[in-house]
Amino acid sequence: MRGALLVFKAEWGRLATTRTFHAVLLLVCLASLARAISDGIALEGHGIESGQGWHSLAVGWRTGLVLSTLILAFSAARGLAGDAQAWILRLALTRGTSRAGMITARLMLGLGQLLLLVLCSGAGALLGGWFAGGYGPFVVDGAEFGDRSFFAPEFWRVGFGVLPALAATYAFALFVSAFCQSAVTAVAASIGLLLSFDLFKELLGEGSRWFFLAHTPTLLDSSGFTYLDNLCGLATSTALWEEGYWRAGMVSSLASVLIFTILAIVVLRRRAL
Repeated sequence: MRGALLVFKAEWGRLATTRTFHAVLLLVCLASLARAISDGIALEGHGIESGQGWHSLAVGWRTGLVLSTLILAFSAARGLAGDAQAWILRLALTRGTSRAGMITARLMLGLGQLLLLVLCSGAGALLGGWFAGGYGPFVVDGAEFGDRSFFAPEFWRVGFGVLPALAATYAFALFVSAFCQSAVTAVAASIGLLLSFDLFKELLGEGSRWFFLAHTPTLLDSSGFTYLDNLCGLATSTALWEEGYWRAGMVSSLASVLIFTILAIVVLRRRAL
């Protein structure tokens, strides 16, 4: 792990001053905001008297996180393969950084990006939900189905549960990029594989709960945000999200981060630069 912290500091300092990264964070925030507001407009006239913002928050946040999933995969794949292609990786190795240190630094960088993307998408969706109808008791046709004390803990649980899944997605793209000679190939392979797995994950049946992508917000979403959508959108407090499913997602995603990171280190150590 030699040199990991030094590389991380240098890369984070460069990223923090990059306008493109600032634009990406703004894009994710605005996408979440716009989707939440549009959801609020679509729900008008459906008998919802208050608390409409809860559903808009769920829909808007999920939209931002779907974008974040693709952004993280792109960043991980392009970062490592791009460094190798531009000889930056070889230069870092000649200055005392180990190959394991490079992978570790990239993973740390990805975790920082992940947290910012989750916060920006959540902030945009939160603001959009406030515009859409606020976060009071969820009342439909005179019947109350839940209030802040009911919904807020569920949002925290789902939001916390999605973090390891996003980290696993980043680690997977990092692993794929360790094989690739160019950034373009790495990005195409990583996103292509993720989209392919997303299409066929349902074939795993109950076993999909042990697949990290089943807990990642994607185009064919099966993450906890589907549960939030049902909980807040169907005007019912009987929507269920198994505790076992949540735990399986946490365990499988964290294990995937560790496995993909180790595999990426092994591949990079055996690869000629």
